[in-house]
Amino acid sequence: MSEMAIPKASAKWGSGFRLSPGENGAVRILTVDDNEALRYSIVRSLREAGYQVTEARTGREALALAANLPDLITLDVNLPDMNGFQVCRQLKSDSATAHIPILHVSATFVDTESKVRGLDGGADAYLAEPIDRAELVATVGALLRLKNAETLARQQAEIAENARRELIQLNSTLEGRVLERTAALKKANDSLRELSGRLLQMQDVERKRLARELHDGVGQLLAAIKMNNALLMRDASKLSGVAARALEENDSLVEEVLQSIRTISHLLHPPLLDEAGLHSALRWYVEEFSKRSGIGVELNCSASLQRLPSDMETAIFRIVQECLGNVHRHSGSHTARIDLELRDNWAWLEISDEGMGIAPGKQQELETQSRSGVGLRSIRERIAQFGGELEIRSIGKGTTVAARIPCGSRAEMGEAV
Repeated sequence: MSEMAIPKASAKWGSGFRLSPGENGAVRILTVDDNEALRYSIVRSLREAGYQVTEARTGREALALAANLPDLITLDVNLPDMNGFQVCRQLKSDSATAHIPILHVSATFVDTESKVRGLDGGADAYLAEPIDRAELVATVGALLRLKNAETLARQQAEIAENARRELIQLNSTLEGRVLERTAALKKANDSLRELSGRLLQMQDVERKRLARELHDGVGQLLAAIKMNNALLMRDASKLSGVAARALEENDSLVEEVLQSIRTISHLLHPPLLDEAGLHSALRWYVEEFSKRSGIGVELNCSASLQRLPSDMETAIFRIVQECLGNVHRHSGSHTARIDLELRDNWAWLEISDEGMGIAPGKQQELETQSRSGVGLRSIRERIAQFGGELEIRSIGKGTTVAARIPCGSRAEMGEAV
């Protein structure tokens, strides 16, 4: 290999490219060249720039020293055992050394074709004679900066990939926890709904029992007292005037108590609900409610309304009771309307009034169920028991409570009654 003339360091090189002591001390460079003079010149220039330099004379020696993973390699093209192009291709084909920047340096292969061949073979830069020391050190610095940037980018990519994997794992874990807690919540809600349904059924059973005991027990006793009073009234002429009037008053009081017992018994559980069905029970209840409250109630039941399962008829009757009670206590309305019909295997129930309505803030609380009275909670629970839907509408004047309850086919309803 012919000698490559490297000019002496100029004032520009000495002042502009020399780094502070220790700044490049950790950077290791492998210089490969079989020409002693040229290798000495390159090594001296790099060491004066603050780099640690290791020397190699042959291609095989270069491959062996490259296993120590230097930060950069300056590689002569014309070597005694193999050319630099071959050494470069081997280094770049090895994943362990592929990331090491390689700077081809040559005083022999200086034509454009050789430079293109070297760069196509994997070299990161190519310098040919004459080479200025400043250009050499600047090229090395540029390649090291590029390597550092690539290393940083690779590290950031690894960090990003690790973060992505951790995020995927975290999301998977969170999704699993959400699914577990959702399942647990659903199970708890189902258990609560089942318990609520059982409580409502027990409540209805207890009301029915109390109604029967009032009618058959207390009612019969009062009826017996009334019969005894009738016997005494036959001999009223034998009594004093005061006693006769007291007997007559007692008879009126017994009659009044008897009527109250009958009303309470029917309100607890109207016999018509079991005997004649929902329509008849509602018609009786509406008449009694209007008498007691002075509120005119219009009842509209569709002609298609047939007997429903007994627990569903009881639920609809209780919903109407609660809603009319709220109309009487809160709305200030003088009228109310009940619409009940069967449509597409659903029972549609609406109770509306023309009262003062519900304030927007209060209505929002009712919709979100953050606050509601015992009566409204009871309505919600009865509807939820059958998988139905509840809607409360109040825009300005008046309020409408709308319930939609699935009731199955008519054949199923006939079997359930």
